Amino acid sequence: MSTVVAAAAAPAPGGTATVRVSNIPPSAVAAELLAFFDSAVATGAAFACEIAAAHRGWLSRGYGSVQFDSAAAATRAIDLASSGRLPPFLGSRLSVSPAHVDLLPRAPDFALRALGSSLVIGNHVAERELEVAYAWDGVRAEVIPGKRRVDLYLQHDSRSYKLEVLFEDIRECSGCSFDGAGAILLQVS
Repeated sequence: MSTVVAAAAAPAPGGTATVRVSNIPPSAVAAELLAFFDSAVATGAAFACEIAAAHRGWLSRGYGSVQFDSAAAATRAIDLASSGRLPPFLGSRLSVSPAHVDLLPRAPDFALRALGSSLVIGNHVAERELEVAYAWDGVRAEVIPGKRRVDLYLQHDSRSYKLEVLFEDIRECSGCSFDGAGAILLQVS
């Protein structure tokens, strides 16, 4: 028998939602940089940031990274900077370029995230039949192409859990209907 996992999220390729930033003033702190990009690109778009710092005095080394909620917001930040429409940050013109990896692993676009999903785990016992072993509602699912995995976040007995399903462990993936709702059926090894 095979283990089967169903979740409402669809994998699709995508870039990172993170940009590299240079020409950051020495006195800048991460909270200021995050707030700057949040207001300059789109309200609520900046998700996380990091500024490289020298150990002596913890001053900025002049470069860092900013992660946005989506790859589209990261592209907008790059476009604003390259066209000269990004306002100065603490008196400095920032240079913004694409990053190859995200600061925090997460789905780079909203289309790769599903909130309030259901997760059903069980055994495939016959054609079009699943013997349910466990089920959870209110699950958050994120497909992370860069890490080649699907992250599932769930609550059970007042505890939070994260389940990582690696792409390599997925034997088969197909769309289906579960209790009248669209779903994805993952057959895993």
